[in-house]
Amino acid sequence: MIGSRSDLPLSRDPSVRLVPWIIGLMTYLACLMLAGSLLLSELLGQWTSGLSGTVTVQVLPREREPARILDERVGKLVRILERTDGIAGARAIPLEEIAELLEPWLGGATALEALPIPRLIDVRLDMVDPPAMEELRTLLTNADPGALLDDHGVWQDQLANLVGALELVASFVVVLVGLATVGIVVFATRSGMAAHQDVIEVLHLIGAEDGYIAGQFQNLALSQGLRGGIIGIAFGAATIWGLGYAADHIDSAILPPVRLLAWHWVVLASLPAATALIAKSTARRTVMQSLKRMV
Repeated sequence: MIGSRSDLPLSRDPSVRLVPWIIGLMTYLACLMLAGSLLLSELLGQWTSGLSGTVTVQVLPREREPARILDERVGKLVRILERTDGIAGARAIPLEEIAELLEPWLGGATALEALPIPRLIDVRLDMVDPPAMEELRTLLTNADPGALLDDHGVWQDQLANLVGALELVASFVVVLVGLATVGIVVFATRSGMAAHQDVIEVLHLIGAEDGYIAGQFQNLALSQGLRGGIIGIAFGAATIWGLGYAADHIDSAILPPVRLLAWHWVVLASLPAATALIAKSTARRTVMQSLKRMV
C-alpha cells in the first residue's frame, strides 16, 4: 500500500528550481497592476465625491475692470443664486483661496495680483430637487455675460472613461500574468514527468493510482506557488511603499494624497494563496491528462 510519503524526488530537479522565482516575478507584476487599479478607483471616488452636488461659476473680469466692480458682480450673482430654486447655497471663493490653489503653477499671491484671475463661486445644489443645468446657465448668462457655469459633468465623464480604460488594461495584464503562471507550471510539471517517467511506471505497477501520482506534483506546485507568491508580494509591497514615500514629498496641491485602504491590502495579501491554488490545480490537471495518455 502506498503511503503518504513522497516517492518522486521532484524538488531536486534542476527544471523546477527557478519556478518559484518566475512565479514571484509574475505575482509582483500582478500586485503592481492590481494595486494601481485599486488606487485609480479610490482616486476617482475621492474626486467625484468631492464634486458631487456642486457646480462652479466663473466670473471673468473685464478689461481694466477695478477689483471693486468685479466684487460687486460676484456679489450680485451670489444673491441671484441664493434665491434660485434648487440651490442649497452659494459662496464666493476669496481671492486668497484661489491664489493658494494656483500657487504651485503660477507662484505666490504677489505674482497673481497682476493677472486677470477669474473669480469663482462655489454652488451647492439641492440633491432632492436640483435645477436644470441649462436653465441655470441661461439665468447666469442673462444676469452677467461674463459668468460661466461649470457643472463638472463633462470632466467627470472623461476622467471616469480614462480610469475605466486604465483599469481594463490592468485587468488584462493580470489575466496575462495568470496565464503565464499556468504555462510555467505546465512546463515544469511535464518536465518533471518526463524526467521521472520510469519511476512513475514502477509506481503504477505496484498499484499507485493516478490521483496519488498527481498528488506528488500538485504538492510541489502548491509549495512553489506559495513561495513564489510570497516573494512577489513582498517585493510588490516594498515597491508600493517606496512609491508612497516618494509621493509624500510631492506638493499635495498637485497630487492629492491617495493611500491603499485596509481591504486593498487584504486583496493584495490574497495573491500568494491564489497563486498557490492556481499552481496546484494546474499541476494536477496536467498530470491527470498526461497519465491518461500513457495508459
